[in-house]
Amino acid sequence: MIALAGGVVTEPVRQRMRRCYWLVAASALVEGACFAVLVPLLDALIGDRFPQAWWWAAVLAVLLVLAVGSHRAATARQRAVTSEIVASLQHRLAEHVVALPLGWFSPARAAALTRLANEATRMLAATLNGVVAVNIRAAALAAAVWVVLLVVDPVTGAVAAVGLAILVVLYFAAARLLRGATSTGNTTTEQINAELVEFAQLQSVLRAYGQTAQADSEMTGALERVRAASAAYFRGAVTGSVVFQTGTALFLSSVLLTALYRAESGAVSAVVATIAIVLAALLVDSMAALGRTGSVIWAAERTLAEIGDIVATPVLPEPEAGSDTSAPADSSIVLDDVTFGYDAERTIIDGVGFAVPQGTVCAIVGPSGSGKTTLARLVARFWDLDSGSITLGGKDIRAIGSAELMAAVSMVFQDVYLFDGTIRENVLIARPDATEAQLAAAAARARVDEIVDRLPEGWDTTVGEGGAALSGGERQRISLARALLKDAPVVLLDEATSALDAENEAAIRAATTALTAGRTVLVIAHRLDTVRAADRIVFLEHGRVAETGTHDELLAAGGRYADFWTEQERAQRWKIGARA
Repeated sequence: MIALAGGVVTEPVRQRMRRCYWLVAASALVEGACFAVLVPLLDALIGDRFPQAWWWAAVLAVLLVLAVGSHRAATARQRAVTSEIVASLQHRLAEHVVALPLGWFSPARAAALTRLANEATRMLAATLNGVVAVNIRAAALAAAVWVVLLVVDPVTGAVAAVGLAILVVLYFAAARLLRGATSTGNTTTEQINAELVEFAQLQSVLRAYGQTAQADSEMTGALERVRAASAAYFRGAVTGSVVFQTGTALFLSSVLLTALYRAESGAVSAVVATIAIVLAALLVDSMAALGRTGSVIWAAERTLAEIGDIVATPVLPEPEAGSDTSAPADSSIVLDDVTFGYDAERTIIDGVGFAVPQGTVCAIVGPSGSGKTTLARLVARFWDLDSGSITLGGKDIRAIGSAELMAAVSMVFQDVYLFDGTIRENVLIARPDATEAQLAAAAARARVDEIVDRLPEGWDTTVGEGGAALSGGERQRISLARALLKDAPVVLLDEATSALDAENEAAIRAATTALTAGRTVLVIAHRLDTVRAADRIVFLEHGRVAETGTHDELLAAGGRYADFWTEQERAQRWKIGARA
């Protein structure tokens, strides 16, 4: 646990954490010294050696003061260091995340990141602040008490050492058993959570097509898996607990019987035997503390491992320090033999090459799954290429700083995401220093002003998480206003008007025209009639360029683009009830 925590915080915090836990251990050792002093004190009292008893009582009083003082100091230091650890974790996580490739941020990873940055770190704080310190104290105190027992009676101490070794083995066996059950349970819980969300979202479709019985059956099966995983967890927890408690009972019994046998045989006095039994009880209590807190520590270890996995994810390499990281004034784009795959087994973009001169519009068309969106996002450097190059104004985008590249590119993709803030905040994020006049101009061109005018709170209307309070068309308009306000020389546009109503489609087409005027544009086209006037059309199929040219040239060639055009025209003429 401590090693995992040390692996994901900065070195200064790691050093303070180590010093803090050494202080906790030292405090426990002082407490153990108090028990050591009790041995001669009790022996002096029972033997009527009161002058010696008073002397040992004074030593005990001093040690008690030291124990209380060191415990308070350790507790205060431990709380302060815990706060530093949690702050360091959140800070390091945030610093690392902002340097990760944009393609890393899938919805599942974003949800996990939110959980780790909030709930998980709070749980971790409670674990570090309480459980870990308690266990360190318990282990240190157990070691001190065992040493005292070994000095009091070496034979009983040796029996206790064997018992402690067995308890340690049982502890780690129980830990392994429970960790496996915890991992299975967590995986199953995550799966059922995803299925529950899907089950709720699909209610309208399921009911419309009379498939609720099948869905209920699938959900019942998922819940049964959760029940089985929970049962396995509790079996592991109960088994581990019973085994460990049985071990502690046997340990105490063996020490008790050994001490009694030693006293009866005259090897030790009754006083020594009594003290040995008391020390053995303290040992058992210390070991029981470890058993009681094991499950909490194992859950925290899993959290730390998740944070460690994120921190270990390679960041997007930045240009060398001291080099020119600025974006060139020329906004032409050239792709040269670009190859990319999300994993080594499957290539998504395979040897793609074409040029988009400054101030021109290049449309990427092709069937679903051909790699259009991936290609556009590679231009924005969501990921680095496997091979080949992409240049902006003749400069490899990997030689341009991430901030400078993002400043040169406006992106309007199909999956619009709005922050849980106001409309004003969502538009101004593109250019926080924009004036009211600039904001109003961008809003008017994207026809966001119409949305603002009809909402009671106007610009101060909260859009909800992801923009859930607005329609798809309204979210797209705000996204376009954001891009217009940014006024970047390069525009990456995922055209997304096919599923919108006529009013929103008209508004978005007008905003898109305003956005692309005079800029270098790479547009992913879903409806071919929207890109007839593009300066260049690239037809992508299976991640490769099948053909390229203008609309008229490609129609005349009679290739895949021409087939696509014919299919779309036929689809547009289709009507309900129409006969061949």
